Amino acid sequence: MTDNKTLKDKLKTQLAKLADKKTKLWWENYVKHDTKFRGVGIPHIRENLESWHKQESIAELPLDKQLDLALSFFEEEYAEDKLSGILFLQMYLYNKFDYEVLLSKFELLFQKEYIYDWNICDWFCVRVLGPMIKLNGVPCAKAISKWITAKSVWQARCSVVAFANLAKENKYTSLLLESNKILIKREERFAKTAVGWILRELSKVDEQIVVNFINANKEYFSKESLENSIKYFDKDKKLKMRGLLITYT
Repeated sequence: MTDNKTLKDKLKTQLAKLADKKTKLWWENYVKHDTKFRGVGIPHIRENLESWHKQESIAELPLDKQLDLALSFFEEEYAEDKLSGILFLQMYLYNKFDYEVLLSKFELLFQKEYIYDWNICDWFCVRVLGPMIKLNGVPCAKAISKWITAKSVWQARCSVVAFANLAKENKYTSLLLESNKILIKREERFAKTAVGWILRELSKVDEQIVVNFINANKEYFSKESLENSIKYFDKDKKLKMRGLLITYT
C-alpha cells in the first residue's frame, strides 16, 4: 500500500506546477499570519484533487486510511495543501463517519497548531463543519459548540463560524447566542470578528436579537466586530448602535 507521503507528493507536484507568483504574494499579504501560499486558486485545487483521487484510486483505500490521508494534508506548510485536505473531507469523507469520530480527529489539528489563520479556519468551517451539522443536526451542533472554551482561538472561532450558512435556522439560535457571549469576551481580534459575522447572519432573520445581544455585551465589542454585526441595518439604526460603542471607547 502506498504511504501517505508518496500519495501527497503526487498531488503537491501538480499544484506546484500551477503556482503563480503574483497570486501567491497577494494571498500572503491578505491573509498574514506568516501563512505560505503557492499561488493556486480553489478551482484548480479542486480539479487536481479530483484527478488525483481518481488516478490514485483513493476510493479503494480503507476509509480509515483515506481519513488519515486527508488529515495529513493539514500538516503541510502551504495553504493550498491544507485546502486540499479540506476539500478532500468535504467531497469524499465527511458523510462517511460518525461525527464524534471526526470531531475527535479534528481537535488534534488545533492541538498540533496545523490550523493557525482565519483563511484555513473559515474554509474548514464552511466546507466541513457546516455540512456535518446540516447532516447530523442538533447533537453535532452541540458538540461543535463546546469548542467555544478551547484554548486555541481558531478552534473557538469554529464553534460559531461553523454555523455561518445555518444561522437562519432558529433551532441553532440559542446555541449561537450562548457561544457568542463567551467568544466576544476574548481579546483576540478573530474571536470578536467571528461574533460579528454570525450576528450579521442572524440579523437577516431577526434584527432585534442582534440589537439585544449588542446592548448586553457592548463593552466587549471592537469597532470591526460591531460594524460587521450591523452591516444590514438601516442607516439610522447603524448610527444608534455605533453610539453605544462610543460610550465604551
